[in-house]
Amino acid sequence: MDWLLGILLLIAGAIIGFFVARFYLSQTGESAQLKSEIESTRQQFEAYRKDVVEHLGTARQLASEVTDIQHRLNLFLQDSQNLLEQEKDWQQNLPFFSEETMRSIRQSNILNRERRDENEDESLEMPRDYSEPGSGLFTPVKTDKES
Repeated sequence: MDWLLGILLLIAGAIIGFFVARFYLSQTGESAQLKSEIESTRQQFEAYRKDVVEHLGTARQLASEVTDIQHRLNLFLQDSQNLLEQEKDWQQNLPFFSEETMRSIRQSNILNRERRDENEDESLEMPRDYSEPGSGLFTPVKTDKES
């Protein structure tokens, strides 16, 4: 009976060992898979983190460049405004025409006024289109019946 008891204990130990090994290997297999997934996730996270750090550095650099350009633009606008507010000698009396041309224009205006005054007397006459004896296309045609 000892030998039977030994065989039964051996069979029971094998069955228990089989189930324990199966449970342990399933845990270990899943654990190894989870560990590999965690490691790949960490690597992805580190790559993402590096990308974000690089992006923020680029954004900071662009913001400083925009600030510098805005500062230079403000200085330029301020200088332009100051320049326009100052009265300079070259800004005074800049006629479109030269003095000689202005004299000739004034002279021609005076002559034109005198001619208009002379022509006003002639303009009181009726224009020739309205003269009494019809002389144009719109004169009534006399027919023999009317005479």
